Amino acid sequence: MKLTFSHARLNALWVEAVQQWPISVRPRNGQSSPGFWLVGGHGIYLMHNGARVRGNPTVAYANECDPFKMQFQDWLNIKRAIFGNGGGMEFVEVVMIGTAIDGGCDIEVTFDRDTMTVAVVENGKASARWQSFRTRLAPDRYH
Repeated sequence: MKLTFSHARLNALWVEAVQQWPISVRPRNGQSSPGFWLVGGHGIYLMHNGARVRGNPTVAYANECDPFKMQFQDWLNIKRAIFGNGGGMEFVEVVMIGTAIDGGCDIEVTFDRDTMTVAVVENGKASARWQSFRTRLAPDRYH
């Protein structure tokens, strides 16, 4: 299954992240460096792991799993196919989002049973890829 995140959505998230990382980084599952969490919850979205902002933090929803633009059952089926019934989260390295921001590119995230691949997409083609084993972190309070 593949998800895409548009440059416009990533850019707003990036701006907030670079402001919050100097304040603090919220470690999770041994990841204490700046980065992003790909969260399966109410839809599927990216959020930064910097200090929590007051109010609603900026998130970037996947085009294919945005609860504000899709019917409930449509996004829920996609979220369940990737994260199961309960939700979950995966870590995305800061370099992948930063590369997309610098290049004005979107990203694609592809999920296999045990791996997740993040690709920077430029002119319809992947220009950089990063693959990791899936951690399948259990859901808790992501924000």
